[in-house]
Amino acid sequence: MAAVTVQHYLDDSHAHYVSITHTPVYTAQETAEVAQVSGYQYAKVVIVKVQNSLTMLVVPACERIDIRYLQKVFSTLTVSLVAEKEFNKCFPDCDRGAIPPFGHLYQMPVYLSRAFHLDRAIVFNSGQYNEAIQMPYKYFIGLVNPDGYID
Repeated sequence: MAAVTVQHYLDDSHAHYVSITHTPVYTAQETAEVAQVSGYQYAKVVIVKVQNSLTMLVVPACERIDIRYLQKVFSTLTVSLVAEKEFNKCFPDCDRGAIPPFGHLYQMPVYLSRAFHLDRAIVFNSGQYNEAIQMPYKYFIGLVNPDGYID
């Protein structure tokens, strides 16, 4: 079962989604593999600190984060990756590292990669190690309501 916050949000929004139960895994790329989707279709969440604020990035599982690029996007040299132990308390109903891409549910801005395709489904963590959520990207984008986009 998805994290309570996510489950309520999806159900209250009448979202069209499918739950994918899988063996517990711990990386986004591993989850993409067990969910049998491309790493370009699986959304991973990366938390960065921009100046002193935690910010959620949602990018394809197979992509890496480029700090120099993010410094340009956010117009500041103060951008860094954040260790899980620093942000875990922000997601109290989620398994460690199984963060869903709905930052606004957890009072965090969200920046979404432009690499995802409008005509495909997207798959992402439900908040639990053994479950992923799949839905059409065109519905996902409305639910995430990103603060911005990254390339």
